[in-house]
Amino acid sequence: MWEPTKCCCCCGVRTGSIVIGVFILVGGCFGLLGGAQTLAGGKSDIATFCQNMDEDVSECVNKFWKVEKASSISSIVVACFHIIFSSFLLYGILKKKTAFFIPLMVVYVIQISIMILASVALIIFMIYEGVPSPAIYFFTVIIGSVIFLETYCLLVIRAYYYQLKREKGHAHTALNECHIETSPYPVNECPPYPGNEVPYSDVRLYPGQKEFPK
Repeated sequence: MWEPTKCCCCCGVRTGSIVIGVFILVGGCFGLLGGAQTLAGGKSDIATFCQNMDEDVSECVNKFWKVEKASSISSIVVACFHIIFSSFLLYGILKKKTAFFIPLMVVYVIQISIMILASVALIIFMIYEGVPSPAIYFFTVIIGSVIFLETYCLLVIRAYYYQLKREKGHAHTALNECHIETSPYPVNECPPYPGNEVPYSDVRLYPGQKEFPK
C-alpha cells in the first residue's frame, strides 16, 4: 500500500500525525460540548421550530426530541472515543510507542467503511427517488472529499507507524549483528584459562600436529 513520505508535501509524517491528532482531539471536545449543550437545552429549541409547522406542536416536539436526543447521545459517545483515541495517538507519537496508534487507525478504518457504504446506499436512494442530478453530483463531491481526506489522514498516521516499526527493527538487527561479530576476547589471544593450559587434555591431535597451539 502507498505510504506518503510527507504530509501535504510540506512537513514530515511525524509532524502531520501530531497535527491530525490535535485536530481530532479539538474536534472531539467541540462535539462533546455541542452534544451536552443540546441535551441541556431540552425541548425549547424544538418547540420554537415546531410552532412554524402545521401539525400539532406537542406531537412535533416529542417526535423531533427523540431523534435529536438520540443523535446528541451518539455524537457525545463518538466525541469521547475521538478524545480518548487521539490522546493515545499523541502519547504514542511523543513516546514512540506504536501500540497506541492502533485504536485510532481501527476507528478510522471502520468510519471510512461505514461512510462508503452509507454514501453508496444514499446515492442509489436519491437516484431511485428522482433527485435532480446536480444535487446528486454535489453530494457525491462533498462526501467523496470527506472520504478522501480521512483516508489520507489514515495513510499519514500509518506511514509514521511503520516508520517507527522499521526504526525499532533496524536497531534490533544492529544489536544482534554487533553481538555476533564482537568477540569476548582480544583477537589472537587464548581464553584466560588457569595457567594458559588447554582445558581438554584428552583431545587427540590431528595427523602431523605435535602439540596444541598456545
